[in-house]
Amino acid sequence: MALSLITDRSLSDVAYYKRQFAKIIGAGWDSLTSAEKTEWLAANLKGGYWHTDLNRVGTAVAYVRDRLTAAGISVSVKPKTDWQTGDVPTVTQMIQYTADVAAIRAALAVYASTPAAPPDMDGLTAAEANSIEQILADVDDLITKMMAAYRHSGMMYAGQGGIRL
Repeated sequence: MALSLITDRSLSDVAYYKRQFAKIIGAGWDSLTSAEKTEWLAANLKGGYWHTDLNRVGTAVAYVRDRLTAAGISVSVKPKTDWQTGDVPTVTQMIQYTADVAAIRAALAVYASTPAAPPDMDGLTAAEANSIEQILADVDDLITKMMAAYRHSGMMYAGQGGIRL
């Protein structure tokens, strides 16, 4: 499974989302073009944070956790992957959400460029949303590199290589 994460949200994405939202609130659903309605219903606006974002990150957390486990690194996370349109996350759920991302980040030594996990979801910014997904992408990349290094070192399986006394 290749991760498909969003790490390039911008302030213009947020501004566009806010304009579309204001348009719906002010002039109603019918004020949107057919393309805008399709975009809105598909939750494809990077400037908002939707159930699809929560599910994508939850699925990525589970995937990266499983890859870490396969590499012999245990990390305790409880990702939720069944968010539905209209779900309103609780504070407890969002605490778990950010804790899961922080736990994944803490499982390995990460790149100097890997961002910190947001402390919470309060007032989530585009940069923080990008950070959540960048952490998962970076850790996934590091696992791939780590597994490749095992193969090249000749030490993939116990009893291979090493020093004989």
